[in-house]
Amino acid sequence: MNGRLPKKIGRRSFLGISGKLGLGITGILAGSTGLFYYGETQRRKRATPKERPGNIIELGKLERLSAIAGIEKVEYEATIQDAWVAKSIKGFVYITNDTNGQLLILSPICTHLGCTVEPTSDKERGAIDPIGYRCPCHGAEFDSIGNATGSGRGLQGLATFKPLIADGSVYINLLSPVEGRASTRRT
Repeated sequence: MNGRLPKKIGRRSFLGISGKLGLGITGILAGSTGLFYYGETQRRKRATPKERPGNIIELGKLERLSAIAGIEKVEYEATIQDAWVAKSIKGFVYITNDTNGQLLILSPICTHLGCTVEPTSDKERGAIDPIGYRCPCHGAEFDSIGNATGSGRGLQGLATFKPLIADGSVYINLLSPVEGRASTRRT
C-alpha cells in the first residue's frame, strides 16, 4: 500500500450514517412486509365466497312472494353471532302486499305484551273496518298492514322489515325491524 490510511470518521458521523442505514433497512423490510400482507389479503378475498351474515334471512324468491294474495306465514332459521356466542333461532314473519302492491313483511310480535299475533278469518278481513291480525293474549287488533286499530288503541303497530332484494330473492335484516306506527282510533 502506498502508505495512505483510511479516512477517519468522527463518532457523530458514524452514528448519523449508522442511523440512516438502520432506518433505510427498516423501511425496506416494513414496506415489503406490508406488500406481502396486502397481497395475501387480496388473494383471500378472491378465493372465498362472500358469506351472508346470520342476521340477514332469505325468505324466498321475489316472484313467488310478490304473487301472494292475502297473508302468508313464512318461517325462517338463523344463527345470530353475538360477539363470541352463536345463537340458533327459529321464527316466522307474515308477508302480504300493502295498498300500493309493494311487498310488506310484518313481525308477528305484538307491541304490547310480546305475544304472537294471528291472522284473522276472511270474514273479519272483509268487514267494513277490517281486522288483519289479533293478539290472543289481550285482544289487540291490527289492520292488514299492521297498524293498531280497534281494541289495539294506544299501541304501536306491528314492526315491519324492509325487504332487501338481491339475485331474485327477498331477504330481511332480522336485527333491524322498523317500528310500527301509532294506533288509529275508530269513531
